[in-house]
Amino acid sequence: MTLHAALLVLFSALLHPVRDLILKGHPYPESAYLAVTAAWVAIAFAHTVAAGTPLTLPAGTWQLVVASAACLTAYYFGTMAALKTGDLSIYYPIIRSSPLLIVVLSWMAGRAQYAQPVLAGIVLVVLAGFMLQRQPGRLVASPRTALLAVIAMAGSAGYTIADHAAMAGAPANLATGAVGHAAVLSPQAFLFWVYVLVTPAFAALTLLFKPKERNARTHLTAGWGASPGRLVAASGISYLSYLLILSAFGIGAGAAETAAVRQASIPVSVVLAALVLGETRLLPRLGWASLIAAGIAMILLGG
Repeated sequence: MTLHAALLVLFSALLHPVRDLILKGHPYPESAYLAVTAAWVAIAFAHTVAAGTPLTLPAGTWQLVVASAACLTAYYFGTMAALKTGDLSIYYPIIRSSPLLIVVLSWMAGRAQYAQPVLAGIVLVVLAGFMLQRQPGRLVASPRTALLAVIAMAGSAGYTIADHAAMAGAPANLATGAVGHAAVLSPQAFLFWVYVLVTPAFAALTLLFKPKERNARTHLTAGWGASPGRLVAASGISYLSYLLILSAFGIGAGAAETAAVRQASIPVSVVLAALVLGETRLLPRLGWASLIAAGIAMILLGG
């Protein structure tokens, strides 16, 4: 990974937890996250028009758009539902542990053999993740919330693979959206079509699990007028964060090394949760979260 790409990924990692920090505690989390996905469609469209790049996609890219959208829908729903009741400093680190899942599935399928540092990293991540959410007298603090975090983690693994495949070999300039001669796809056009699919899929999923007593329209739109500044900030910051990742992919950053650098977001999320949300037990949680980040780095760099 070049220094330029590493800086893009690191800046993205520092920005990434801010969206969930902003939306944590929102009175209508389902409609708030839906508003963010809809805002991404508008932002990506405006960015594409401003950059003068086409919205059309190569035929071979569409299956990656669908795969990314499906995994993002699972990621958004799992993240929203887990953070609706669980602490950001506990469940965000678990959600961001997606590289662990990729490695374990590859090993179970017999497609890869791993060195001792990788196996040690797996043990470290599992142990730290377990200790992070454990409460006295209970092995799993909240089985439902932990399951939702794992669903989000699986979605994150899936969309990372799909997005890297879509952007690999497509160098892009972040500011202008201009692409090199080898490129056939701009990050903003890719994001536009992905979120055109994510938005209705997420809406349908949230309706499927809405409280029986709540009106469907209220469930989907109640949060749009509540704290609109929070929604605008969450949308803009999260869009920039992932645009940085796609741009890093476009200038040659690998999926594994990118995921390793992105783990900087894990301890950042714990510190922000303590400072902004007043979540307790900062030092123990920061310690376990940092071990998760270190373990994932061992997995990725040792594989």
